[in-house]
Amino acid sequence: MAESRNADGFTLLEVMVALFILALIAAMVSQGVHQRTRTAQLERERLPLVMCARALNNEFRLAGYWPSVGTHEGRRHLTGNDCHWRLEVVSTPVKQLRRGTLSVASEPLPAPHSLDFTVFLAP
Repeated sequence: MAESRNADGFTLLEVMVALFILALIAAMVSQGVHQRTRTAQLERERLPLVMCARALNNEFRLAGYWPSVGTHEGRRHLTGNDCHWRLEVVSTPVKQLRRGTLSVASEPLPAPHSLDFTVFLAP
């Protein structure tokens, strides 16, 4: 006569499947946290450069800065941060308008981590 066996616990296969599912969930959560942390870090590094570009653009507008066509460079000191900038100016079909590509970086240009902005200049 064969004895019937009642299962009171989980089989090894069921435990392994549950652990695999938990490992997948942990990996997804870890990737999400890592991505958000990296994005926040990049934004923190980028913010002073954006502020520098805005300050330069405002300064150009207020002063009526009308640079010659070509490349202009400089350095600006903002609250605790140095900002290196390069403005590459080209003429436009509009007589009293020039277009410039403003590059800003925290180290001398050309720098691997610079931001580029397009600005329009009028006298």
